[in-house]
Amino acid sequence: MPHGNIEQPKPLDVTERWAQVTGAHGRFVLFNFVVADPDLSVDLILPYKAFTEFCATNRAVLTVEPGAAAPFERLKWLSKDADGERTQARNEYTGQKRVSR
Repeated sequence: MPHGNIEQPKPLDVTERWAQVTGAHGRFVLFNFVVADPDLSVDLILPYKAFTEFCATNRAVLTVEPGAAAPFERLKWLSKDADGERTQARNEYTGQKRVSR
């Protein structure tokens, strides 16, 4: 039986990786991690800091679904703790003064 022109699948480039944020819940990022092909994906949930480390380690390109943009931006803002940024903002909101150490 002749095989004709059967198209061979193109090789997958496993260095191509994406993290598509689908939402945020509490301090967690909900995202879809894709390797090489959208059919090779897994849904994951990580705390924000672990998520950023995961993306850096895997060299994943970050994308955010439109419906997840506002919750994700809020989570990023809440996760900022360097130089007391989050603490100061919280204290300004509650009317408390920031205490210098």
